[in-house]
Amino acid sequence: MADPVWPGAADDPCGATGGAPSATGSRIRRGLVATVALAGLVLAGLSVVAFLRDGHTGHPPRTPTAPAAGDVRIRVAGTEFCLGERRGTRTGRVLQVPCAAAGLPLYSLAEAGGGRWRIVSDHPDSGPGCSGIPSGGRTPDAAYEDAACDDPTRVETFALEAYGTPVEGYRIVPVGSATPGSCVTVVGDRSAAWARLAQAPCAADGAGQLFDFDRRD
Repeated sequence: MADPVWPGAADDPCGATGGAPSATGSRIRRGLVATVALAGLVLAGLSVVAFLRDGHTGHPPRTPTAPAAGDVRIRVAGTEFCLGERRGTRTGRVLQVPCAAAGLPLYSLAEAGGGRWRIVSDHPDSGPGCSGIPSGGRTPDAAYEDAACDDPTRVETFALEAYGTPVEGYRIVPVGSATPGSCVTVVGDRSAAWARLAQAPCAADGAGQLFDFDRRD
């Protein structure tokens, strides 16, 4: 009498006998593929979160440029936005503009003594001017704008204060504003071009309030 053959006892797990692969082996392989795919998605998600949290926009981190007298391009730190005005308007309102399209007006820094600075503008239509806060900064969200220099009703001098260790950027702090504790701030959608700048309370994290001063050739 032939020995009994138990179901599956003589199966070749590698299919060497010509039979189909076992269902158990197929499930294991599918499970491994799913696990690897899931791990890849998790790592990709973490990378995106870190990317967004660090404020990178596909460009390598920049070392902020300290303020110095002379021609500058004022950049919103950690972004590819620079300060400027919308072409075709004469409001003087300062906005964040893609740096590739910036240049209206041209800016320079002038020392005003005592560690203070003037931010001088040169507009092709309006001529020379200064950036400032109207009405002495009495309105908490007063616009940051370019206008004629030496207007006694405006705040036209600023402290440019380093923020972070190592330095992440520089705050533009209106000196003598009637609303103390204010910083020049990008308000509205900070990720969008043409967001306006205004006086706002200085934030502990400096969000929307850090700038660097690229040298302009």
